[in-house]
Amino acid sequence: MKYHYQKGIVEKDKKGHKKGWLGFFVAMTVVAYSGLLFTVLDLNGWPVSGIDTAAKVVKTVKPTTGKIYIPAINVVADAGSIKIKGDPSYSDVIVSGSTIGFGVTPASIRQASPFYNLEMLKAGDEIFLDNQGTRYVYKVTKGSVSEDDTKLTIKTSNNTVVAKTVGTLDWSSGKPNLESF
Repeated sequence: MKYHYQKGIVEKDKKGHKKGWLGFFVAMTVVAYSGLLFTVLDLNGWPVSGIDTAAKVVKTVKPTTGKIYIPAINVVADAGSIKIKGDPSYSDVIVSGSTIGFGVTPASIRQASPFYNLEMLKAGDEIFLDNQGTRYVYKVTKGSVSEDDTKLTIKTSNNTVVAKTVGTLDWSSGKPNLESF
């Protein structure tokens, strides 16, 4: 390749294109954008979304069906990105989802990877699960849950988290109030 101070790159390949620079810049752009997407996952969604988005939604939005909220790791996931087995009103619930997924935008990659930071949960962290207009409240445990207690189990390909049922959120006053079991 030859460079001329006024003309720039003067040597071209057989098809008349300047050698390799376009491919290099495209490849570097893809690598940089991929780095941004995975950095957003590591930062729990920030700067794309607020760090407390899940906590705000739990306090302000009434329950629906098929959603899970984990404020400690800023997860707001719906039935499109997770699988829910069981009915929390009378049995144990198993939620499964992906720790790593792919998307084009930071928001789509967060939605495809709802449990990316699942290992960051500690004992006592709250998990909220919406089912048929009721928001169930769970607390993460680091041990076994007695067979008398109903529980929530979150499973991924490489991690499992167990949470004990605490109660439900009552919205009769217009604000969420915890009703313990």
